[in-house]
Amino acid sequence: MTTSAAALLIALLAGSDTSGAKLEDAPDGAGRRFGSLLGAESLRGGSAALAWAGYSSLGVAYGQGVTLQDDLGASLDFDWSSTETVLSGFWRRPLGTIGGWEMAGRLRLGWYLDLGGTWIHGDNQADRGFQVAPALLLSTRAGDGLVSVSAELPLAVTFRRDGGFFVAPKVALGYETPLYGELTLGLRGAVSWRGGGGGAPMRTGRIEPELLVVLGYQVL
Repeated sequence: MTTSAAALLIALLAGSDTSGAKLEDAPDGAGRRFGSLLGAESLRGGSAALAWAGYSSLGVAYGQGVTLQDDLGASLDFDWSSTETVLSGFWRRPLGTIGGWEMAGRLRLGWYLDLGGTWIHGDNQADRGFQVAPALLLSTRAGDGLVSVSAELPLAVTFRRDGGFFVAPKVALGYETPLYGELTLGLRGAVSWRGGGGGAPMRTGRIEPELLVVLGYQVL
């Protein structure tokens, strides 16, 4: 009886050690998401915030995962070179993978307000209206960071001076990396072409560059 009890005890201890080893062997990053609002990965029910500054924009955004696939959020962007402000809501949803890159679609809809500043753009005029901006997002992990690429097509309809419109297709490339705890730091460059018609401000075709420092925070 004593021998049997000892054998049973040894078996139980061996099983406990094996279970513990499996837990320890699990990689620390397994299942961990990169809570970025620039990339194509969903927040999986979590939430994240983003702030940016540079040439020629200042802004903040917040996103909340409402399902494991769908993210909803809001953003406020101020272009200090043209005094244009866009307050918008957005929806983002993954679309799959292509060649090792995550792919997602994003749709923004918001209120557009131009204060009419002319210190950089002499043909600017005060205006207001609404803007819709569909986008295709791609992202991939690069070490501890995230590389993101986006193609966006903002279309604004304005109300003053008998109305007007402009489009500003934009392509952007960004990189974000963990900074401290849940904070991330990154750089994002973009180039867009802007043109329009009617009474919209700055409707003459032009190329507009952008370079921003981005700071992210994974809230949950």
